[in-house]
Amino acid sequence: PFDKRWALGADINWVQQRDYNQRFSFRDYQTVTGHLNAYYQMPYHNILLKLSAGRYLAKDYGLTFDISREFDNGMRVGGFATFTDVSAEEFGEGSFDKGIYISMPLDMLSTRSKRGSLGLGWRPLTRDGGQKLKINKRLYDIFGRQNRGALLDNWSTLTD
Repeated sequence: PFDKRWALGADINWVQQRDYNQRFSFRDYQTVTGHLNAYYQMPYHNILLKLSAGRYLAKDYGLTFDISREFDNGMRVGGFATFTDVSAEEFGEGSFDKGIYISMPLDMLSTRSKRGSLGLGWRPLTRDGGQKLKINKRLYDIFGRQNRGALLDNWSTLTD
């Protein structure tokens, strides 16, 4: 909703694993993956809370908690933790997926306006459990800041 700090979303995808030789062939692994997503934009410091619940690529079910902060220059810094029904013995160290990330708009590195961003993430382990399908632009990423709160936050700089 336009006048709220929260949003709900859903994504669902049918995927099939590509063959390792990258010659347009597929392996015998396919699944349906999807998540229900809840977003809440905190009223201070541009902090975004996100909760995702659903099915991951390894056919495991669970939750991902994500917290991030967007700065005035467009840079976003955040972290996440994913808990699924994969056992601690199967998953290994910590028994859950976790990591941190930074996203920097390409505008910061150029004299021209660019729409893209440069991202860097770090995970202490890379396992099958808790892995989401990488989708570059979700609807919330495109339209999430287009709300009444963002308009009021930036009203004083509208004529700059």
